[in-house]
Amino acid sequence: MLSANRKRSVLGTSPLLGSSVVTASAGNTQVRDARGRIEYIDALRGVAALMVVVHHALVRVAPAYEEWTLEWFDPGRVGVVAFFLVSGYVVGMTLSSQTPRVFVVRRFWRLFPVYWLTTLLYIAVALITGYAPIEASVVVLLVNISMLQGFLGLASVLPVAWTLGIEIAFYAQSVVTRFARLLDRGVWLGLLWLAVLAVYAAANVTGVWDREGSMPLMMFTASVGLALYLWERGRSRALIALLPSAVIVAPMLGVLLKMNSGDDRGHVSFSLSYLAGLALFGVFYAARSRAFPAWMLKMGAASYALYLIHPVVILASFGSIGMPAVFLLVTVGLSLVGAEVLHRYVEKPTIEIGRRATRGSSPGRMPVPASREESAARRE
Repeated sequence: MLSANRKRSVLGTSPLLGSSVVTASAGNTQVRDARGRIEYIDALRGVAALMVVVHHALVRVAPAYEEWTLEWFDPGRVGVVAFFLVSGYVVGMTLSSQTPRVFVVRRFWRLFPVYWLTTLLYIAVALITGYAPIEASVVVLLVNISMLQGFLGLASVLPVAWTLGIEIAFYAQSVVTRFARLLDRGVWLGLLWLAVLAVYAAANVTGVWDREGSMPLMMFTASVGLALYLWERGRSRALIALLPSAVIVAPMLGVLLKMNSGDDRGHVSFSLSYLAGLALFGVFYAARSRAFPAWMLKMGAASYALYLIHPVVILASFGSIGMPAVFLLVTVGLSLVGAEVLHRYVEKPTIEIGRRATRGSSPGRMPVPASREESAARRE
């Protein structure tokens, strides 16, 4: 047994698992790879991204599958929910070891160059194939450059990028609270976003408006991930309120959100898929003391590139492959290859630019001494 009040590391290697380090701190045992990255998080990212890719490929060529997901269960939403839980957790870890300036600079270079490139690729493929007409005003296009379209409820040129604006908004909220030295208290804003979701649901039920509630729901979900990180470190008890709210209140609001005159379908799919996303994160979190296969970690490292490039691949392949099963295999395979290329030759170099731009910056004061994974996060 590893003592709850001390920390130790065990290094092991395996042809399938690679180098892994097991650490325990405050009763929380996690496995990290040789670079200090937490393995269960990278593995979960890879699985979540793959779920989104498979879902979008099937939706494109299998109308019956799309109808089923709208009515009963949406694997793509499951992956997105898991992504936001991971995002909240990682933001807490990273902002506990970086100043707001370092965080902003490094996140910019990590996220925006790859996003801009894949958006341009998508526009080019859309114009060439004609399968996805780009109909957007100048204002919408400018907002898309900023990534904020999903948060503002505007159309996203790159279809999957609606999630990125919400994530950027959560980053901004966290940076502001970190700058004010209120990160540990700012996590309670998650309940405010849940209240916003309740307002959306009430407005839909009463017929005042018909609004899609993903923005406040995902802001709340990221807060749950942040609350988990802070709870692990003994810095906040917000998880005691946020987790039951995620399991009970959010799905109930999802049912109400879909009860409107426009479309009474989807309340089962919306709520069940959200709960499945929580469960998916829970399964990987429960296995955090285990090492994961190297191929899963590799896919997780390139998950952002995979998430962004797969709509381009699907659009470029549509119409050229008739059989749904073959289309699925080809698009998933090409998306994985494209993601690896994008990750290696675009994402990693731009991440390094962000690191060089902030090299030598003070990590800033932290509420508690940095754990080993927080020290590793300074390199992110």
